[in-house]
Amino acid sequence: MYIKTVMTHKITWFVKDYISRHRNPVDRILHLIGVPQVFFGIYQLICGRWKIGLVNFFAGYLWQFIGHWHFEKNEVGELILIKKLFKKTK
Repeated sequence: MYIKTVMTHKITWFVKDYISRHRNPVDRILHLIGVPQVFFGIYQLICGRWKIGLVNFFAGYLWQFIGHWHFEKNEVGELILIKKLFKKTK
């Protein structure tokens, strides 16, 4: 029961945080394009299609960066995570 409660709390926190950081409709559209493109890029990399895989991976993240920096005026979640991890290692 404890694990279920912890997981429910973490999922609830993630969803609330995600919604609060993606309010702009243009940013949401850019994420609808960018997130699948990143995953497709990863798939292509796994399949050995290096050039197009890298293009799709980085282009997908570029859409998301544009959405956050230009429309939302906040940081991309991965950048926040990297900063938190970097602070823990100091």
